[in-house]
Amino acid sequence: MGFLFDERYARGFELFGWRHVLVLALAVGSIVAMYHLRGHLARPTVGRVFRWSVAALIVTGEVVFQVWMASRQGFRLVEAVPLGLCAMVEWITAVALVLDRRAVIKVILPWAFVGASLSFIVVNMGTSYAFPHFRFVHYFGIHWLFLVGTLFYLFTGLVRYGYRDLLRSTAWLAGVALVVLAVDLVTDQNFMFLVSWPDELAFVNELAPFPANTIVLMLGAFVLFNVFYLIFARLSGQQEVDHPGGEVGGERRDVAATGDGPQLHAGAGAAAGPV
Repeated sequence: MGFLFDERYARGFELFGWRHVLVLALAVGSIVAMYHLRGHLARPTVGRVFRWSVAALIVTGEVVFQVWMASRQGFRLVEAVPLGLCAMVEWITAVALVLDRRAVIKVILPWAFVGASLSFIVVNMGTSYAFPHFRFVHYFGIHWLFLVGTLFYLFTGLVRYGYRDLLRSTAWLAGVALVVLAVDLVTDQNFMFLVSWPDELAFVNELAPFPANTIVLMLGAFVLFNVFYLIFARLSGQQEVDHPGGEVGGERRDVAATGDGPQLHAGAGAAAGPV
């Protein structure tokens, strides 16, 4: 297993090289497959196994990563504190999956979508390790895990998600960002890239120096939140076509068009109703 930590793979990653494209294809394909298997995932036992497995993989991957980082350069608090968006989402997702906290999942759903999507496309893993190094597997694996962990609740209809929920998610993110920005300014760090965009997008910092780049970042996040919502609305409409007034995984599902936007929800026969 020594090859997993072999430094000869350092700086071997090629953005949009065939390995990167393959990872993107596998990620999209797995999410499409997960959507089509939503009826099976909606079964209580299957869903519980899925939730706990994803949470266990997230925690295991992150613990191994922190141990590996500490073995290379000693323990650094700045590397361990989960104040980056994806770092926050992964730990929140793991806890919410184990405890089945659906209200929490509703808040972080668009966070997970935006964080994972951008991280898959604009790869920022520090030293650009190539496959099969552990860091390569950890980077893409962790983002994929917290994304599917949150989408599980959406695809199975365990949560209802309307546009007001999107606005609440945005408000929560804005509040968290203000706290993290204060930490950044006090400690001279760049958690959540609120002070400076990552090197891969450094031109934004030149075109819009701080704090304008922070405003652009938050506006961009809100635009991507809406992209997430539009995808969700499309999937909800498709599920209505696929299962008009029918059942998915033994539970009745339909789509209600309300002033809160389209919402996927379970019928009265569901063992545990959606949030």
